[in-house]
Amino acid sequence: MTGELHTWDKERAPFESGWTGGYSNPGVITYIPALLPVNRRSDGLWFEFWADTHANPYPKSVRIHTDWWTAGAAHYVTMEADFNAGKLTAWSGSNADHTQNQALQWTWNPLAVQGRFHIGWWLTWSTTGVATIAPVVTGPDENPAFHVAGTFGTTPAPNGHLYTVALRVENTIVECFQVSQRAAKPATLAEVTQKGSWKRTAALDQPRFSLRTVPDVSGSAWDVINEIARATMATALFDANGFFRWKNHTRWTTAPTTADLTVTSAREISSLKVTEEIDACRNHCTVRWENWSRVTSAGPQRFDDEPSPISIPPGGAITRTVAIGEEFRDPRAPRTATTATVGGVNRLAIRSGAGATTSLVHGAVEVRISRSGGTTTVILRNRSANTVYYHGISLISLVQAESSKPTPSSWTAWNTTSQRHYGIQTLDHDVKGWVQDSLSGQILAEALRNAGSFPPPLLQSVDILPDPRIDLGDVVRVVDTTGAALDTLAWVIGNRVSSDSGAIKQSLTLRGIESNGLPADTGLTPDPPTDPAASPPL
Repeated sequence: MTGELHTWDKERAPFESGWTGGYSNPGVITYIPALLPVNRRSDGLWFEFWADTHANPYPKSVRIHTDWWTAGAAHYVTMEADFNAGKLTAWSGSNADHTQNQALQWTWNPLAVQGRFHIGWWLTWSTTGVATIAPVVTGPDENPAFHVAGTFGTTPAPNGHLYTVALRVENTIVECFQVSQRAAKPATLAEVTQKGSWKRTAALDQPRFSLRTVPDVSGSAWDVINEIARATMATALFDANGFFRWKNHTRWTTAPTTADLTVTSAREISSLKVTEEIDACRNHCTVRWENWSRVTSAGPQRFDDEPSPISIPPGGAITRTVAIGEEFRDPRAPRTATTATVGGVNRLAIRSGAGATTSLVHGAVEVRISRSGGTTTVILRNRSANTVYYHGISLISLVQAESSKPTPSSWTAWNTTSQRHYGIQTLDHDVKGWVQDSLSGQILAEALRNAGSFPPPLLQSVDILPDPRIDLGDVVRVVDTTGAALDTLAWVIGNRVSSDSGAIKQSLTLRGIESNGLPADTGLTPDPPTDPAASPPL
């Protein structure tokens, strides 16, 4: 499937091959997938996610809500895991309020025990449009519980398409949410959770800063990751084992008491330089952020592809391209309807014949949409047993109004005690568009102020024997018994490895975990205004 992460209070970005992510309460995302036919009877849909319910006494639930658009109506299938009650519930019907639709429920008491769970929902459709669903739950013991499938006996769904998938998370941590098409329901632990076929290769802290839109970026993906890290005081790295690690700004708020590694002058350290400069002091910190709350679009613009009717045989596929400028947002997957309709909904015309008045066909064609620069590619695959005809597509896209720009804003935090001793030491922090609301600006400004109000010792150019275990953001213990007489903990804020004529050199920049306190002029005798032994001037 190809789709677009369409509405969420954290971010907005296109994804391919389904969508995966990790989020905690509160959060509701709406995933706009490719159109999937209701009447594709040969396989089913597998909805899955991981949930961690540890150390949380509050009500915890995860709900998946799906919209299936049909001829002039909609059908809804909703699936919910209630961890406190130990119940799994599914609803199916034509009412947008899922609680008013027919319900099926399974009780599984181990769900109420705090732990890490994999929740899977297997959804299939009958030839008459009746949904059958079966939950599969894997608990901390890694033994999948295959619950008996339930069939909804009322309100069948007419032929149509899966149009949206919404995920609602309450008071728990969820990751790896994914929707996939499979030929059969997963039957083993390896098939249910992919145990043994994949390995976790990333560790990510909880997201802290929300986005209303993704800023304009350029360069490689790694360039963008580094830009976000610099903007938000985070660290991003691949460690010696090849795992990606992201640590947010909160890692600097608590002084560590133990070290990840130790470097000593007896073995690792070849040279170092210790400084405690006023340049390291920042006691008046301003974060320049952009307020996107009142940014508006110029209204929907329609992009059409209206060729002569093109036949799509059973099982066949066609590919069409639509030019949409890079300044426009990604279009959503379309609904089957006439392309003559203008509005905020994308339209796809699939008809039973080549004639312009032949009947529209719902639920026969699977649609995949992808975007590369100014070209949008549409792949249409006929999943029915009859030939259908493509009569065109209209895609609706939005562009930011030229008169509507994000408002340049700022948040400043300062420390008056530091300013009395060091003077006003300013820092203007450019977040390059990655902070877009006042609360995030405040949090970041205060974090910068707290980190820099009192200059910590800096250990620069700490040249050591290369040690691939040392990562950016680690805490190292520095023991120097030959020169600076140090035995202290410090954060790794710079880590550079270079090679010269075959010799590998690793140079660290370290930041002390605590300052040495306020400056104090003690034991000093002020000089008199003149030299007492000097003769008066002539």
